[in-house]
Amino acid sequence: MYKTALILGNGEPPSRELINQLIGGDTLLLCADGGADTAKRYDLVPDYIIGDLDSISRESSAGVDPTHIIRVDADNTGTDIQKVLRHAVALGISEAALLGFTGRRTDHLLWNLSVFKTFAEQIALRIVDEYCDLRLIGQRIRFRATIGQKISLCPLNGPVDGITTTGLKFALQNESLVPGLRDGISNEVVGDIVEIEVERGDLLLCVQRQKDFREIETA
Repeated sequence: MYKTALILGNGEPPSRELINQLIGGDTLLLCADGGADTAKRYDLVPDYIIGDLDSISRESSAGVDPTHIIRVDADNTGTDIQKVLRHAVALGISEAALLGFTGRRTDHLLWNLSVFKTFAEQIALRIVDEYCDLRLIGQRIRFRATIGQKISLCPLNGPVDGITTTGLKFALQNESLVPGLRDGISNEVVGDIVEIEVERGDLLLCVQRQKDFREIETA
C-alpha cells in the first residue's frame, strides 16, 4: 500500500526541479483537478485525478486509468484540496506534499492552510513552493537544518501556548505566540538539530527554502 503522495494543485505551477525533489520510488502522484495540466506540462502521468474536473483539459487525462479519474460534483461542501485529501486518506496515504496550492489566489491560500487542522489526525501534510515549506508541528518536532536557515513559527488559528525551542537564535521557553500580538517570524537556525515543543494550540512551521540550504530532515 502506498504511504506517501505528491499532490499537484491548480495554483502557481512548481518547477520541475521541485517536483523531482519530492517524487520518486513508491510516491503516488495525485492531481486536484487542474493540477493535472501541470503534470502534463512535465510529461507526468497522474495516478489519480480528483475534483469536479471543471478546469482540466482533455489532453491532461490521457494515459490515466479511467477508473482513477474521480469526478466529485461541484458543491459548497468542499474545495478541490479537501476532495483530493479525502481520497488520499481513503487510499491509505499517511504523508503528502502539496505543490501548486500557493500563488495566484490569496483567498485560496488562506483556505488551503485550514486543511492542516482538518486533516491533522489523518495525514501528515506539507505545503511546498519554491520559497517555503509549511507544516503543522503538532506537539513536538525534531529536525536537522542548515545553520543560518530562516524559519518562522506562526499560530494557525489562535493562541499557541507552552512553546519551547532549542537550536534557534531566538529561543522560546514555555512561552506563547498570539496572532496579531506576538509572532515568531524570521527566527534563525543556530544548531544542527532543532527541537520545537508545543503544549496547546496549532503552530505552523514555515521553513524558507534557499538555494544553498538543504531540505530539513526530521530526526
